[in-house]
Amino acid sequence: MSGEEDAKGSGEGVEDTHEAIMGATYRALCKHGYAHLTMQDIADEFDKSRPLLHYHYDTKDELMLAFVDNMIGWVGGQLARSDTEAPLDRMEAYIDGFVIDPGEEDRETFALALLELRVQAVHNDEFRSRLSRHYENNVGTVADIIADGIEAEVFREVDPDEVGEFVYTSLVGARMYQVTMGAQHASRRARDALAEFVVDDLLVDGRTTGEYSGEGW
Repeated sequence: MSGEEDAKGSGEGVEDTHEAIMGATYRALCKHGYAHLTMQDIADEFDKSRPLLHYHYDTKDELMLAFVDNMIGWVGGQLARSDTEAPLDRMEAYIDGFVIDPGEEDRETFALALLELRVQAVHNDEFRSRLSRHYENNVGTVADIIADGIEAEVFREVDPDEVGEFVYTSLVGARMYQVTMGAQHASRRARDALAEFVVDDLLVDGRTTGEYSGEGW
């Protein structure tokens, strides 16, 4: 096998290789965070050859930009593959996804890595552009849930974009304090407060969560 064939993956699908690299990057970020992450750390998590990794990405920053691109739309895609179309259940699933319980060290390290990536955006236009799209996508995901809930007469008439931004920034802020300040239950408390907001301020008057969702709310 030639070096080029090895680098390309010997005919393996480009999409499969991309997903494998993104998975390796995620695992490496969970272990090492962003600041101390090296291409070797990612290669150690990659179950294929290191030349294949470098064939696609020359530097850590180039790979990180691709990783952020890969994150854009991931949450919406996960919800799209869920078993329910009920707006309240989708809202619950989205909010619950931000909770980091004590002892989930990999998720804490990954959340810290995302924060470190956001810091790069202060001085790096490419990171800022990618992360802005990630932000807008998350706000849009919640806004779509709200809009569907209004149409289904589950939620009150509110501005979906404003509520979407409120929900997303609340979750990200709580998780940031948890991973940087040791506030172990901050994301769980934010989840509970947002659940209370949904029940008290978002549901149509006279309706209960039992009419729309399972046991969660």
